[in-house]
Amino acid sequence: MNHFRLILGLSLGLLNGFALASDLPSSVDNSQTPYFFRGYDQSESGACASVSRITMSLGYERNAYYRVPADSSNLLPAFFTWQVVASGHASEALLAQKVGIPDAATYGGILYSNTYGKLSGNVEEDYGWMQGYSRWHDAMHNRIDSVTFVSLATPEGRDSLKGWLYNHWGDTTFAAGGVAAASFDIDSWTLDTIKVKDESWVVATSLPGATNHSITIAGYNDSICIGEDCGVWIVQNSWGLSFGNEGRFLVPYSVYAESRSPVVEVFHLRKDYAPKRTVKVRMSYGNRSKIRLSVGVSQDTSSEVPSKTEYLYHFRNDGFKGPMLGKWKDGVHTEEMEFGYDLTDISSGFDLRKPLKYFFTIQRDDYEDEGTLSFLSIKDYVRDSLVQELVVNDDTVKLSDQGRYEWAFVMPGNPNAVVDYVLSGKYTFENIPTTDSKSSVQNLRDWNPSTVWKSANLNKFPVEFAISTEKETLGLMYQGDEMSEGYLRSFTISGTTDGEEYQVLATGTFKEDENPQYVFWKKGKYTQIKMEIDDLWPSEDNSAHIAELMLIVPPDSATFETVEVEGLVAGGLPDADYPLLPFGSDSSDSTEENSLPIADFGGYRNGQSARHAPAKVLIRNHEVLILKNGEVFRINGAR
Repeated sequence: MNHFRLILGLSLGLLNGFALASDLPSSVDNSQTPYFFRGYDQSESGACASVSRITMSLGYERNAYYRVPADSSNLLPAFFTWQVVASGHASEALLAQKVGIPDAATYGGILYSNTYGKLSGNVEEDYGWMQGYSRWHDAMHNRIDSVTFVSLATPEGRDSLKGWLYNHWGDTTFAAGGVAAASFDIDSWTLDTIKVKDESWVVATSLPGATNHSITIAGYNDSICIGEDCGVWIVQNSWGLSFGNEGRFLVPYSVYAESRSPVVEVFHLRKDYAPKRTVKVRMSYGNRSKIRLSVGVSQDTSSEVPSKTEYLYHFRNDGFKGPMLGKWKDGVHTEEMEFGYDLTDISSGFDLRKPLKYFFTIQRDDYEDEGTLSFLSIKDYVRDSLVQELVVNDDTVKLSDQGRYEWAFVMPGNPNAVVDYVLSGKYTFENIPTTDSKSSVQNLRDWNPSTVWKSANLNKFPVEFAISTEKETLGLMYQGDEMSEGYLRSFTISGTTDGEEYQVLATGTFKEDENPQYVFWKKGKYTQIKMEIDDLWPSEDNSAHIAELMLIVPPDSATFETVEVEGLVAGGLPDADYPLLPFGSDSSDSTEENSLPIADFGGYRNGQSARHAPAKVLIRNHEVLILKNGEVFRINGAR
């Protein structure tokens, strides 16, 4: 799930629920912390965007969270993503979200790799690519969850960024505040020099042109004035320590607000992350820019097509003409490339304790080049310990006579898998105005997007959901309703342990999609979860239905109880054409005691109570069951 969020003019208190703009300090400078690296020189590489977003932003966020200094062992290299972005595909944010970034020690350098990095200049043929599954596996740990775009064109957006720089919008798990990636014009900018407490500082006094350079905003100072114009951003450049004040310079608030691109990016670290399921591949091809790799998955092991498919970024026509490994410092490498890719996200929503069918596909875009695939496997991990590996192919397959090659195989269930998307039981909803009983409202967890909850005021923003729970939580599942053609979009989720002070757990943007979407945060026992919805995806009537909204709890705390709902109209069973499938009387699991109740419903729906007998909804290993008139039914398509 991609999370991208835009903040234009929300007040800081409204956005984050923890502080007002008046509570912010007058200055913050995170470039002075031990977690920030100031000595980066992009040289002639043109890799400023990757320096800003990967080395300085993601690298800093990672160091500040894990409380490690920005030394040579804890830096992230720019060129691992830049050689993909430079070829015109993907973005640093997407690669940081989907692939991950190796640290400098793994990659062999903080700009180019000393082993398979570029030689010199910007010659396309000089691009080299990382070799070895273990290195790609290490990279998977360094990821982002989402990106928030903050506009500095308004005072509210400016205060929002200050809040991020000050304390990560109230996230106390970091040792310091945040940083932001930004871009503007340097071809026609004007610079001046001022004295601040006897120190010389370069100041950008105008940024009139189109965006052509990326930098990092590390702090701010309300007290520094350029004439009568007070307030500046403290900006880190990527031109080495000889530029400005040890690589830093100042940009007045007003100058950046009037630039052509006043929007900055903040990266939300994927905290304490470790992949649970990966694919390992060993293959070669004569022209990496002419092949696309993808993986799909289905819970139905008899299916001939996947229910979810995703391209493997870094291998989606990525790079320039040349073999998979490209040109290293010791020359061109045409041997097979060994790499790994994280399948955790595409496998989310499925129970890894059960068999899953995977599809690995190679698509050739031309017939001029050839290659081989000699190894393909799927690996399962629990807390970075390998617990099982399924070898799919260990014979050399020549990639020459077909345009498409596909391997379909069933991965056995992993009984040791930590299933972290279990749906929670007892909690209540408050402060959600709802429609009357004639609205299309329905039960809580049936995997049928045509049955919904509906709030009458979802077109009046912001909308706030207050969810009380007694359990540890680590996320939630939201599913929109395709029938309403309206979906929730930007969200902020906060949690409190004392009912007073909230900390931001997750921010992002839901996709305009009727499929279940999952949001995860660091596991904790929050007495109340607050979900703020800022806007909708455009819909015909400017409204949206919520088909499903459930908290996610760790499996060891998932004792399901009857759900208590306040402020929402809970309906009965759907109409008679609803696809209920009987289990069969011989099933040992078709009794109530072998299932866990998650909700009880009466027989009322749209005033047609005679059509529906009282029923109980049950859950068993992620399958949703219905007990009605003494019979147990399974809902068609439920996992």
